[in-house]
Amino acid sequence: MERILIDLNQVAGVKGSMVVTKEGVVVAEALGPDLETESVAAVSSHVIQVAERALESLGRSAFEQFTMTSAHGRMVFVNLDVGYLVVITKMEMRLEQVAIEVESAARKIRGMGKRI
Repeated sequence: MERILIDLNQVAGVKGSMVVTKEGVVVAEALGPDLETESVAAVSSHVIQVAERALESLGRSAFEQFTMTSAHGRMVFVNLDVGYLVVITKMEMRLEQVAIEVESAARKIRGMGKRI
């Protein structure tokens, strides 16, 4: 799984990636030196839980993918059914440029057949 994340991080504009559970448990990570594992996991867990509660209150199922944009960059969250792929990109990165690689990484992780 770490190899998939390392390969994903080679895409221009990607600062780091990880797989976490909804509770914020880190399954695998490949974050850049300027990203703290515990902080990214905690923020990811909170955002995932809030998004799922909001969708549930609207009578919708869990999200497949969503992107959060901040002043410093973006976080892309992909539901893996057994966890979540979190990809952090630079602000100037156009999401269309990384979308195929993110989906490819998610498909590979899903295909591993591991329970997280």
